[in-house]
Amino acid sequence: MNIIKQPKMIADIFQSNFNNMLQDILIDQNIIERDTLTPKVNISGNEDNYQINVIMPGIDKENITLSIDNDILTIQSNYDKQKDKGQNALRTEFMIKEYYRKISLPKDADHQTISANLKNGILEITIKKIKVKPKNIIVK
Repeated sequence: MNIIKQPKMIADIFQSNFNNMLQDILIDQNIIERDTLTPKVNISGNEDNYQINVIMPGIDKENITLSIDNDILTIQSNYDKQKDKGQNALRTEFMIKEYYRKISLPKDADHQTISANLKNGILEITIKKIKVKPKNIIVK
């Protein structure tokens, strides 16, 4: 039995290359710092809520900022680099960095009911949906 590897989809390759190019442009223009990462997200929903899970390992909840402006949710974190000062690294295989991500919210997302919880390096954001009742219009 032979295992056949499937090549990456062209869309995946294009998206990855486009993201890398865009990030390089933003870094060159000092819009974002080199120590800033775009965290991975899972977005789901049911009839009542939207759920956004953001992976943010090594970040304390006190260092996370969420804001909403024009249906755009901005997720930012700051890492206290002072924690690492004075330590001599013998081996460094990973670094904790700062995170920055913007997510467009659907029109039925209720900005007043957003809640967030950080657990085991995953930021869980819950946003309730606005219930829109159908309305009958009388023609005169």
